[in-house]
Amino acid sequence: MKKAKRSFMQRVRLWVRSFFKLSRVYRQTLYGIWKITGVPLPRVTIFGSARLKQNDFYAKQAYELGGKFIENGISVLTGGGPGIMEAVSCGALQKNNGELEAISMGIGVKELGEGKNPCVQEYIKLDYFFARKYLLTRSSIAFIVFPGGFGTIDEMGEVLTLIQTKIMPKLPIVLIGTEYWDLFLQWLRKHVLKHGAISEADLKLFTVTDDIDYAFKIVSDFCKKQEKLH
Repeated sequence: MKKAKRSFMQRVRLWVRSFFKLSRVYRQTLYGIWKITGVPLPRVTIFGSARLKQNDFYAKQAYELGGKFIENGISVLTGGGPGIMEAVSCGALQKNNGELEAISMGIGVKELGEGKNPCVQEYIKLDYFFARKYLLTRSSIAFIVFPGGFGTIDEMGEVLTLIQTKIMPKLPIVLIGTEYWDLFLQWLRKHVLKHGAISEADLKLFTVTDDIDYAFKIVSDFCKKQEKLH
């Protein structure tokens, strides 16, 4: 069966549409970078489900951790929406009485329809997931991953891949919830590692814990270490 080929003008139209779409992504990414430069250093990005209620155990942990970071001078970046993102933002806001430099910033995506949560201090809304993921993964010194679904796993996978391939330096990645991530870790060890798709060293790129204080200490100690180096 002969494959149909696009005409020259069809190819031109496709190229033009793609050019303008990618140009818009580029402009939005640059805009996001400009806005993030106004968020005090150091920064930590926190990922997690948008579907968890504020009375959920993990949301309560996120609230506590968001406050810990802010009161210790570490700004937090999230997707700016509900669930874990809202819990982090509200915990951060509760600790920031206007006298602290560290703030929380949310980066939303219009198509999700989630809207800005009531506690985030700075907020921008973009059209593209790609632009948001780029900003959340390239603007922080550490990453906290709370329980979440496909989006959270995608964001975590992006960071792990960038560090694994040495495109990004090795930075702290802390997964919260040993029970939640248990089957994921079993799958990595019993199947992914067994088949040689990752190495033992790759499994050491992240830490899993239930202890919010320990998660904070990992990030805080790394921030202090980086501060001394600079």
